[in-house]
Parts: sequence; C-alpha cells; structure tokens
Amino acid sequence: MRVVRLLSAAAVLLAIAVAVPTQAQAQDTKPTVVPHDLEGKDNCLMCHSGKMPNVAAAPESHKDFANTQCMLCHSADSPMQTAAPPAIPHDLEGKDNCAMCHSGKMPNVPAIPHEGIDQKDCTLCHKTGS
Repeated sequence: MRVVRLLSAAAVLLAIAVAVPTQAQAQDTKPTVVPHDLEGKDNCLMCHSGKMPNVAAAPESHKDFANTQCMLCHSADSPMQTAAPPAIPHDLEGKDNCAMCHSGKMPNVPAIPHEGIDQKDCTLCHKTGS
C-alpha cells in the first residue's frame, strides 16, 4: 500500500514538475533527473534550500511540496519521465471540486487515480484542452 501511494504521489509530482517547473519553461519540459547518487541523501532540502553555493535551490513552484516528494518526479524511472498528464477536456468555471465528478461514481467520468493528492493540485499538471 505504501508503494502504491508512493508511486501515485510520484506520478503526480512528476506531472507537476513537468507542467509547471517554472513560468519560463515550456509545459512539456520534463523535470530533471537527479544527477548524483542518493545514498545517505534522503533530505533533498538539506542541500537544495538555496543556502549552499553552487547547488541549485528548489524552485518557487515547489514551495508546497514535501521533501519526501522530490523523487516522485526526479527519478529516472518516474512516470513523469515518459508520460504526459492528459488534458482536461472541459472548462473549469464553477468546477473547483474535481472529486465531485471524478469520484468513480459517475458513468463515463474517469475517477481520480491519485490517492492522497489534494485536488487543489490537479491543474498543476492537468491543463484545459482549450
């Protein structure tokens, strides 16, 4: 169960990183894969807080992400490295509760497959098709 949650969270975070890494980057830009070994380095923000010279800080767009979520997007085997999140095929006006329709209870409406992800983050990865 923990692995499923981790993979789900990784997919969402990777989608977020791909969709909105910074305003200057294109939406289809993939997040960078961690270029160094991770042995004994389980606290990414220890170095990537912006306080160490010559070490890239986590971008402002990641300020609400937990330190434990980094590898969900930034590992070589993350789904975000190989797949793009599907576009939202409808407008969002008055539709700020994604789970109201995407709960798996409405016919022909896909359920949200991201266990443990706050629905306020849906549009970080999923953009409207228009």
